[in-house]
Amino acid sequence: MPSVRPLRPDLVLALLAALAFSSLGTTGAWAQETPAPQRDRPDSLTVMTYNVLYATPDTGTVRAIEAVDPDVVALQEISEPRLRHIADELDYYFHHSDEHEANEEDTGLLSRYPISRPTRYGALLYLTVDDPIRIANVHLSPYPYEPYALRDDEMTPQEAVAQARKTRSPEIKPVLDALAKSVQEDVPTFLMGDFNEPSHLDWTPAAAEAGLHLGLEVPWPTSRAVTERGFRDAFRVAHPDEVKRPGYTWTTLTEDPDEVHDRIDFIYVAGASVSVETAYTVGLRDASPTDRSVSGYPSDHRSVVTTVSLAPSPSDP
Repeated sequence: MPSVRPLRPDLVLALLAALAFSSLGTTGAWAQETPAPQRDRPDSLTVMTYNVLYATPDTGTVRAIEAVDPDVVALQEISEPRLRHIADELDYYFHHSDEHEANEEDTGLLSRYPISRPTRYGALLYLTVDDPIRIANVHLSPYPYEPYALRDDEMTPQEAVAQARKTRSPEIKPVLDALAKSVQEDVPTFLMGDFNEPSHLDWTPAAAEAGLHLGLEVPWPTSRAVTERGFRDAFRVAHPDEVKRPGYTWTTLTEDPDEVHDRIDFIYVAGASVSVETAYTVGLRDASPTDRSVSGYPSDHRSVVTTVSLAPSPSDP
């Protein structure tokens, strides 16, 4: 793949700042030339995670993103040519990731803000020269998919947790390790993607008593690992009642009565300056209500959107 093109001299300051914050290293993935960051720090940021589904038409994907008008989009199941085309259609900067532990070379980012530092797991973006944010994007292993095994009585909850830990812990741990410095230094950090595993915040005793999630309580390990490292589940911050607002993202296909509907696409946030304001799902209007419906929505996953407010940084006057 081509590497990042040389930056102009006026970008040296931003690049040096990015180097100071980066602990992840560069990537060989394609990213655009980076213009200088804007001067005024925004008060809020809207981010979206969206598994677009392989081989679906770009027109529907573009329509779904346009309906939200996010500042940053984390995409999964996206090829580099397709990402480039969507970025051109919507006038976004973009970055396509190489293969690593937490994806199969099918993740990419769209950003209204310059991508100042592509990284192994995502990118460092600069809202201003002095205001970096860290974005990470993952697509964890879909198989074995433990909720189906629980549905079919092939596993106990304890066995499901053990299998999920064996499958996805080696994938998410290096991502969390790479983000630890940003979280520790209170850089606004966003971990997004298709985790292919439910949340311990959803499969709770209250949800089980209400008959959700097969009536089972399961302490899913990946979501626990993420929250134990200082991240907050944006959807659950905005909607703390897991019974009234299950927030299903899997699946938009509702014809099969035996399907296990669940929330497996997440936006996690970290940083004292980051406050969750809203969070919602996007998809087709169907039997399992979608918060925002888009005509012709093409994916089998609902996307998730959150808007956060950003407190002034210490460098602001």
